[in-house]
Amino acid sequence: MNKIMETKTSKNTVKSLLALAQLLFVLFAVPGSIFAATVALEWDPSTDADLAGYRVYYQAHTPSLPFAGTGAAEGVAPIDGGNVNSATINGLDPNNTYFFAVTAYNTAGLESVYSNIIEIPESAAPAVSITSPANNVAVSGLVPIGASASDNVAVSKVQFFVNGTQVAESTTSPYQYSWDSSSLIPGNYTISAKAFDAAGNEGSSSDVMVTIAGDTVSPTVSLAGPAHNSTVSGSVVISANASDDINVTRMEIYLDGTLVLTGNQSSVNYNWDTAAEANGSHVLSAKAYDAAGNVGNSSAVTVNVLNDSTLPLVSIASPVAGSTASGTVLVVANASDNVALSKVEFYLNGALQRNLTGAPYSFSWNTAAVANGAYQLTARAYDTAGNIGYSANVAVNVLNDTTAPTVNAFSMPAITNSTTVSVLNFSATDDVAVTGYLITASATAPAASAAGWTALAPTSFTFAGTGSRKAYAWARDAVGHVSLSSSAAVLIDTKLPVISYMSLASGSSSVTIKVAATDNVGVTKMELYLDGSLQMETSAASFSYVWTSAIRRSQTVTVKVYDAAGNVRSQSLRVSKL
Repeated sequence: MNKIMETKTSKNTVKSLLALAQLLFVLFAVPGSIFAATVALEWDPSTDADLAGYRVYYQAHTPSLPFAGTGAAEGVAPIDGGNVNSATINGLDPNNTYFFAVTAYNTAGLESVYSNIIEIPESAAPAVSITSPANNVAVSGLVPIGASASDNVAVSKVQFFVNGTQVAESTTSPYQYSWDSSSLIPGNYTISAKAFDAAGNEGSSSDVMVTIAGDTVSPTVSLAGPAHNSTVSGSVVISANASDDINVTRMEIYLDGTLVLTGNQSSVNYNWDTAAEANGSHVLSAKAYDAAGNVGNSSAVTVNVLNDSTLPLVSIASPVAGSTASGTVLVVANASDNVALSKVEFYLNGALQRNLTGAPYSFSWNTAAVANGAYQLTARAYDTAGNIGYSANVAVNVLNDTTAPTVNAFSMPAITNSTTVSVLNFSATDDVAVTGYLITASATAPAASAAGWTALAPTSFTFAGTGSRKAYAWARDAVGHVSLSSSAAVLIDTKLPVISYMSLASGSSSVTIKVAATDNVGVTKMELYLDGSLQMETSAASFSYVWTSAIRRSQTVTVKVYDAAGNVRSQSLRVSKL
């Protein structure tokens, strides 16, 4: 038998505790059963003179006092060992934890209190077995080892062993371990496991035999970028990924067959400066190695290197420089590149307005959203190589005008003798500027695009006929607003006055001249001339004039009659000396 000894010391008499010295816990196999348990107890003897003997109490599962006999589960009375200070208890269940205590009694039958309580843990070992890999199989690389373990109370941990050497420990289910066999020498290996419970009981699994074969599988490797048959320029990232049944130990990247990068990872990043290469076709490839020296080769990737240093061309096509813009204006750019454009940007006074990645390169500019004034439009063109072309600045003047001009003054003569009438006054104002003047014979407002608008106010206007007429004056601004009209009435009189009567009567010392005239509108003035010299003037339509100087020779008498329109009727007579 194997013996495990625990010692605890205490003294007790009828009035005090007995001293327990040590407990002997024994396990042995019993034919016909799984386990049987024997516990040997010893304690320090009592020195009381009237000591009669000792009683041993025990029960399973709990140390709670008082003990139920010798444990209700056992159904026996306390063990009376006489006055011998030791006892042996047989037939205990190894799956249970037991608690023991001793009392002393004297010849009068008086019994002491319990001694100190001693715990004997359960002694059932956990069960454990290897669940993977299977027995007598070949393995390689990372081998998953699994174990199944159970206990009557609880499994506290499982330890894994390879060829008797512990390689791992697991404290929770599922009990697993990943065994890296890639660096081991090919051959046979033994895998086993041990399970432990909280009481320190230990169970061992059966051995599982496996064979490690040499690694003959090559890694697989592929280039992740750039794409096959793609066009590249500038700095390009070459990336490759590899995998292996065991482990990738090294990777290499090749450019046109020349090694350019070595790494010990299963994936790499290499920055390729294509500017150092000639434009044209280039071949990329990769290799991957494992610990056994197996080599995997990627498929070749062909790329076209095209490093472009030519700047794109770009210009603002509309609006034109120096133009006035109002409302919504379409801004258009022309752009081109020797290879390919990637985008065109529009700027207003240096601020980005639009970013266009394809033709047509244009956008609608709402000039009403900005203040009136001068602005600079520019464009930038980008090619696929990152080159940038800049347009020339285009200066435009924003003029958003919502107010029509006002005609402040317009006048013409009230009466005239010509269909072409002078304009005495024509002035207009606008909140921005008056850009056009027009006079019409109609009260209907003309269109801003009508013919006849002039940059300066007209100085005359020709009517279609005579008589009472009216002219209408208009003003226009730069955005096409037309003012209300201002009118002027004109009487156009082209008929001459008529001298209805003219007579001369001479005496010895004087000559009397009598004249009468009429007009369709009215006579405004009459004049009398003698040999071209004005003799008299009157606003009447008739007059009588006495000429006191005798006529001494042949002379000419002339009468002129005027109307309000300035029409003049002239009539002359020759008189001679009597």
